[in-house]
Amino acid sequence: MQSSTLKRLEGVKILITRPEKQNLTLSTKLQNLGATTIELPTVTILPPKSTGRLDKSILRILQYDWVIFTSVHGVQFFSQRLKEFGEPSDKLRHIKVAAIGPATAAALERLGKEPDYVPTQYLSEKIAVGLGDVSRKRILLPRADIASKKLPELLRQQGAEVEEIVAYRTVMPGDLSADRVESVLNQGIDVVAFTSPSTVRNLAKIVGANELEVLLKGVKVACIGPVTAEATKKLGIHVDVEARTHTIDGLVEAIENDVRAV
Repeated sequence: MQSSTLKRLEGVKILITRPEKQNLTLSTKLQNLGATTIELPTVTILPPKSTGRLDKSILRILQYDWVIFTSVHGVQFFSQRLKEFGEPSDKLRHIKVAAIGPATAAALERLGKEPDYVPTQYLSEKIAVGLGDVSRKRILLPRADIASKKLPELLRQQGAEVEEIVAYRTVMPGDLSADRVESVLNQGIDVVAFTSPSTVRNLAKIVGANELEVLLKGVKVACIGPVTAEATKKLGIHVDVEARTHTIDGLVEAIENDVRAV
């Protein structure tokens, strides 16, 4: 017999907006709690248009004092290019590597590299503080083409030499249309889960921020953390649930706790 704890989200319909290849983990965790999930990826992750700069940074990898990864995608695309020049674990073993959170750290560990630093709060600014004295240190940031400038700016303010490299692109799916969005949101959605600023921004681009606010009337909005929540609020959308721990598990727990409280 299934434990009643596993049915906390029974009858709750949750919209997942993560990139398609990432949907399974979040959907499965929510379904295990009894939820019905509907997937509407609002982001597609693609390789950079050119790997030239990325490859150059890999060829001189030993010249950097730190490499900072702020997402699992950054690790994945960086490691794909690393394999072109040898084993990733060999290349990363001799330098210090930071990861923004446990999922990114786990991706590094699968490559055979345990991160040298992971902040206790999974925010970019916490990395800048936690690395210690970075004056005159060379730091490589392989990340998304639309990544926030906050982290490199903070590091440069502390005297670091920061090189930002596009490791992957975050783009809008070609099949994401206003009609499709409206059709999905009119299916009696109870909760919509946003896992990054781009997941909500792309929805707003498709239907318009004002229309999205209307479509989300009566729908609880859940965000994985403060960065995503801030982007959502800037669009005029109320945030009902914000995960304390900025991970998929933290988001699931926050949604579950919110439903319990009703």
